[in-house]
Amino acid sequence: MTLNDAYDYIDLMIDKANQPYFINTEKDIFLNLSITEFLNKRYALMRVNQDYSEMIGNRASLNQGTSGYTVIGNYVELIDYYHITTAILNGVECRIVSDDEMSELRLSNNPYKSVNANNPICAVTKQPTGDVRLYFQNSGPNSSTIDFTASDTFGVRYLRHLTVSQWTEIPEHYQHDILNVVVRKLTANIESTNYTVQANEEQQ
Repeated sequence: MTLNDAYDYIDLMIDKANQPYFINTEKDIFLNLSITEFLNKRYALMRVNQDYSEMIGNRASLNQGTSGYTVIGNYVELIDYYHITTAILNGVECRIVSDDEMSELRLSNNPYKSVNANNPICAVTKQPTGDVRLYFQNSGPNSSTIDFTASDTFGVRYLRHLTVSQWTEIPEHYQHDILNVVVRKLTANIESTNYTVQANEEQQ
C-alpha cells in the first residue's frame, strides 16, 4: 500500500456528512502518532515475528571504521534509534542497564554485580542535541567507560524509529493495523466535546 492509498483509506473511513476534511500533512501527524503507538505495543514481538523484525529491526556489527555510524572515544552514536534489544562487546553479550545503573555499577565493589570482560554492560543515553549514544563498560570498580581501540568490535540490535517516511517499508497487514489506529484517533478528535464547542463557536 502506497502512502496515497493510505490517505484515500483514511478519507473513506471518516467520510461522513459535515465531517471536517484533513489535508495530507495533518494525516501525516496522525500517522506518525499511530506508528509510535503501534510500536510501543508490539515491539516485544520483534524476537519471534520475522515480518515485524524485518520491518523495524536494525542490526549493526561495528568497529571504529564502520561507515554510517559515529564512534568517538568511548561511545557509539546510533541512527534512527527507538529501542535497543541486544548489545555485544568483543563477542560477549552485554547486560543492558540504565545510565544511572551504569554509574552505580562502576562504583560498586559487590562481587555479585561485578563488571568485567566476561560481564560487560551497556547503557543508552539521549543527549540535549537529540543524539543517541551507546556506552559500554567491561571493567570496574571505579573505572571509566571503555575507550574504544581499533581492535574493539561490538554488535548492536535495535529497533528503528519509523515515521510516515518509511511507510512503504511496513508490511501491508501492519499498515492496516496502523490505519485503524489513525481512524480511531481522528474520529476521537472529531467527535470530542472540545471539537464540538470549537465548531459551534466558529458558526456564531
